[in-house]
Amino acid sequence: MKLLAQLIVSLLFSSIVVAQPAAPAKSPAPKLVNSVVYDFKDMKVEARPTGERRAAFDNPTVTLGNFECHVTTLKVGEMSGVAHAHDTPSLVEETILIKDGTVEVEINGAKQIAGSGSVIYFAPKDRTALRNVGKAPAVYFVLAVQAAPTASK
Repeated sequence: MKLLAQLIVSLLFSSIVVAQPAAPAKSPAPKLVNSVVYDFKDMKVEARPTGERRAAFDNPTVTLGNFECHVTTLKVGEMSGVAHAHDTPSLVEETILIKDGTVEVEINGAKQIAGSGSVIYFAPKDRTALRNVGKAPAVYFVLAVQAAPTASK
């Protein structure tokens, strides 16, 4: 009898879980078609263990499949993440603009130092990472572009 009661409770619980409405599918970001200003002080701060991130936009545009911009503040000694490539069907290219601080740039295992005012270009499929080697937080802007899909022939 106890087993039957457990089975009934289990079935009731399962039906409650199954009956929950599915989470709505994330709608695609609206296309950027008009010029706009994203004020740094108005960007939402997302705290992270390595520092913080402020997203400006992450949308398709009139000519690009996607255009993304964010500002990262990287704590002293921290890395942007493990070296990685944007090896996706629609390749991603990134440009990094160093506002403040000093970072070690890794591209396919080779390392180089870049300071305030430096510009870094990451080509698609290159394995890349940044590490703050300075004595203060490093602040940099990331601009990532992804080509619009082309029609198959």
